[in-house]
Formats: sequence, structure tokens, C-alpha cells
Amino acid sequence: MVHKFVCKGTVEEKIDALIAAKAGLATELLEGAESLLIEMDDEALLKLVALDLEKAGI
Repeated sequence: MVHKFVCKGTVEEKIDALIAAKAGLATELLEGAESLLIEMDDEALLKLVALDLEKAGI
């Protein structure tokens, strides 16, 4: 069991708020992307994950 103690006005409070904001953003992005990936047709999905050799410098 872990207890987290964060005092007001400290660096730890700012770090805790930043971590919470990033976790919220990641959740929002992943929940929206899941439905888009499920609805994509095969060609669009392959285009999304295909390697662009020109940009990769190969």
C-alpha cells in the first residue's frame, strides 16, 4: 500500500498536477482513437502504419 502526501505550494504539487493532466490527456486521446481505428477500412489502416521511406532517409 502506498500513501502519497503532497503539500500545497510545493514542487511536488505542481508535478502531481502535471502527471494528472497528462494522464487525462492520454485517456482522452486513446478513447477517441479506439473508435476511429475500429471504423477504418483496411486501406486507410495500412496507410496509417506504412513506413515512408523518403522521410525515414532510406
